[in-house]
Amino acid sequence: MSTQDIARMDTGEIVSYEPVTPIELEFMIRELGERLERAVPAIKQMWHERYEAERTLLENHAKAMLRSDATTVAEKRAEAMLSTMPHRLDFDLKKETLHAAEELQKALAARLMGLQNINKVLGQAYGASR
Repeated sequence: MSTQDIARMDTGEIVSYEPVTPIELEFMIRELGERLERAVPAIKQMWHERYEAERTLLENHAKAMLRSDATTVAEKRAEAMLSTMPHRLDFDLKKETLHAAEELQKALAARLMGLQNINKVLGQAYGASR
C-alpha cells in the first residue's frame, strides 16, 4: 500500500480512506502520526509570520498617525486605519491560515485517536478469538 491511497502527494491532503485490515489500520495510524509531527515546524513558522505581520501593521499604523495632518485624534486614527488596510489584510490572512492549520491538526489528532481506539479493540478481538 502506498501513501497515495490515503493522501494526495501534491498537497498532503488526507483523502477519504477507511482502512479495512489491521495492516491498513496500522499504516494509517503511522501516516497520521507522522503528518502531525511534520506539521509542527510549519505551524511554528505560521505563528512567526502572523506575529511579523502584526508588528508590521502596528508599526505602520503608528507611523501613519504620527504623519497625519488631521486635527483630531479620531481623524488621525481613521486616516491611519485606511492607509494601513493592506497590512491589516496581510495580518488577517496570516491569522486565518494559522487557525485553519491548527483546526486541521485537531481534526487529524482526533482521527488518529479514533483509529488507535479501533486498533486496540481489533487487537483485543483477535486475541479473544484465539
